Amino acid sequence: MPAYLPTSELCPESLGRPASFLNYSRRTLGIGAIAACMAMMSIPALPATADIVERQVTVVPVQSFTAPAIAIPPAIVRDSFATSSFSVVQWPVPTSTPISDWYGHRSCAGCTAFHHGIDFTPGAGYPIHAIADGVVSEIGNPTGELGVYAIVDHVIDGVPVRSVYGHMQLGSMILTVGQLVSRGQVLGLVGDTGQSTGPHLHFGIIVGAETIDPYPWILAHANS
Repeated sequence: MPAYLPTSELCPESLGRPASFLNYSRRTLGIGAIAACMAMMSIPALPATADIVERQVTVVPVQSFTAPAIAIPPAIVRDSFATSSFSVVQWPVPTSTPISDWYGHRSCAGCTAFHHGIDFTPGAGYPIHAIADGVVSEIGNPTGELGVYAIVDHVIDGVPVRSVYGHMQLGSMILTVGQLVSRGQVLGLVGDTGQSTGPHLHFGIIVGAETIDPYPWILAHANS
């Protein structure tokens, strides 16, 4: 057997194509396969469905605040106002007490022609109260016109005022000049001392150096 076969026997023309054509076709197929693989790798992955879904995004505004290191208190603005000072004044006896004689001119046996006060008749022995805080400026004895009496100095709503309490029961008043008294303090008891026609309280008001009608004054100033 020969050591090799001639080329004509290995690639007989009866096969219908030459060997060079086969070599060329194989190279072409290899290059094409490589190119196809690279092309497939370069295609991006797409979702199963290519529908485009639009999603609305709502933007919520965010408020921010940075506190200062030192809190500064706001300035306080107040409306202007004024306080009116007043003194607490009360009646010397209950407001329902009968009045037997009024301030002014009068005509009666055993009494003065001009009455400088009003006469309350709550009954003998009824307690007499100071109308306001003050200081005792004068006291009298049974021999005078007002009998046993006391005068108390006050400052009522900024005005110096003196209150007079007359005809008190003998021995019921224990006061001294210069003594401080408080509103409502008992000064003595209703009596019949001095120039009197019966047990009563003579109550008077002096403003400045003049007596005034105490009834409208007490109505205007009594608040207790």
